[in-house]
Amino acid sequence: MAGMIPSPAAPRSAVPDRLGGLSATEQRVWSAFPLGELVDLRTGDPALDDPAEADHWSADRTVRGEVLAALLLGACPAALGAVAAVRLSGARISGQLRIDHGLVSALLQLRGCRVDGQIDLDGATTGAIDLRGSRLTRISAYGAMVQGQLDLSDTVITGLSEGPGRGLSAVHGDGVRIEGGLFASRARVTGSFCLINAQVAGQLTLVDARLFNTFDGGKSFNGGGIRIGRSLLAQGLWAQGEMRLPGAHIGSALVLNGARLDGLGGVALHADDLLVASEAVFRTRTRGRSTRAFTAAGTVRLPWSRFGNDLDLRGARLTPSPDQPALEAERILVEGSLRLGSRFRTGGEIRLTAARITSHLDLTGMTSPDALLTLYAACAEGGIQEDLGSWPCRLNLDGFTYGSFTVYQDASVRLPLMERQIRRTDDTRGGAYRAQPYEQLASYYRSLGDDGEARTVLLAKQRALRAKLPWWRRVPGHVLDALVGYGYRPLRAIGWAVALLTASSVYFSRVRPDHVASDDHSVFNPVLYSADHLVPVIHFGQPDVWQYHGIPAVVTVLLTILGWTLGIAIAAAASRTLTRN
Repeated sequence: MAGMIPSPAAPRSAVPDRLGGLSATEQRVWSAFPLGELVDLRTGDPALDDPAEADHWSADRTVRGEVLAALLLGACPAALGAVAAVRLSGARISGQLRIDHGLVSALLQLRGCRVDGQIDLDGATTGAIDLRGSRLTRISAYGAMVQGQLDLSDTVITGLSEGPGRGLSAVHGDGVRIEGGLFASRARVTGSFCLINAQVAGQLTLVDARLFNTFDGGKSFNGGGIRIGRSLLAQGLWAQGEMRLPGAHIGSALVLNGARLDGLGGVALHADDLLVASEAVFRTRTRGRSTRAFTAAGTVRLPWSRFGNDLDLRGARLTPSPDQPALEAERILVEGSLRLGSRFRTGGEIRLTAARITSHLDLTGMTSPDALLTLYAACAEGGIQEDLGSWPCRLNLDGFTYGSFTVYQDASVRLPLMERQIRRTDDTRGGAYRAQPYEQLASYYRSLGDDGEARTVLLAKQRALRAKLPWWRRVPGHVLDALVGYGYRPLRAIGWAVALLTASSVYFSRVRPDHVASDDHSVFNPVLYSADHLVPVIHFGQPDVWQYHGIPAVVTVLLTILGWTLGIAIAAAASRTLTRN
């Protein structure tokens, strides 16, 4: 129609001489780039279009990597009013795709493609990159800036050798900055996946990914110092080789439900000084009718880490390496609950030395009877959720402080836990004595106003200490225990006193003493005579007038000794009673 402006055509641009002539397919890509149009070379048959079968593809599905690099680096301008982009599906990219240290604003989209050489983005500034479903050899983005998202979902990255004895390198993204998210769900990566000191503004997803680096000492994922603006989602991840997150900062949650981490004889997860702003979850993953627990073959290391909400390992299964703990979490700070219940299982050590938990330590349903639970100098400010059968058979509770138990139990029920304390020289055996766990348990009962149960705990503490002494040092303890229960059973002293007074009175009533004061005409009273010898602070004057000889005199001496012993025990009991200790 008259007066209408015609639609702009794609601008014609000269092909750089270094590229030589373009194939018909490359000419299609060159023409589609200014308008951002898709060039789809797929046949529609999923089996034939699988990038793993690219060796059998026809030659007209091949595009040189240097042609794509030339387009991305400005060899052909965008059409007026259009957004230039490389959009290519089902192609085989021969040679390297090298745009290192370049400035690229166009989208790079290679879906279902096969890239024979490595993709080199080192030091480059690029737009979004979409490689979903492609088969790659290696991608290197050292120090690159991606102004958008980097999508490696469903990719297969086979890795390149780094040299003799150095294993394979698959993803080299140390120092990369990604303004969007990094998506690698369902990716299959053979070799190292390195993101040391990387910055990802959005999410990092490794859901159902397979990261295999079976080279001796290899790291399946190396994210030391990484900064993630949102969450790290890795449900169903299968990693062979150490997964490293030391010093990582995660702006929201860390989710590893159903993940399988295999340290290949070493550490499964190395996350020292990890910071997670929200919760960290290592739980069982449920998909339909199937479930898969989080499993780790090798130590899970979290020392000095901080969690803004719960640290949840319910249902996890940890298998430690020989002579190493299953969970190493010294000095962690959990601003929520630490959950180790619901069939959490391990036969190794759960090391929580000096851990601080602002809410509950949850052991409800733990099934790890052979584990060693180390809570040395730890603190569970909100208390403990547990059932008595969930505690392991080996414990280190020295210095452990806590709030209330969620379920009240009598002291006699909880005291057997004190007998599970490990020995300092042999952590495979229980039965050691530690004073602080008794004092802490007694403090818990006192906080409830239950002084009777607190005294039961402290009496058990004295008996446990006595059991560790040489036999000849136990004798005074046995006497004090029998008389007044180390001062925690003061009424027992009154019973002893009444019994001795009654028995001695009956005895002296049957044996007539000698009357040694001729000028005294009082009548002998066996009860007062016994009381004179039994109660050190009372004097009725009977021994001044009446005296015994022979066996009765020996009985008198013994009664005096027992009286003083009982008096000392009563004084000790009174002291404990008045001090409420």
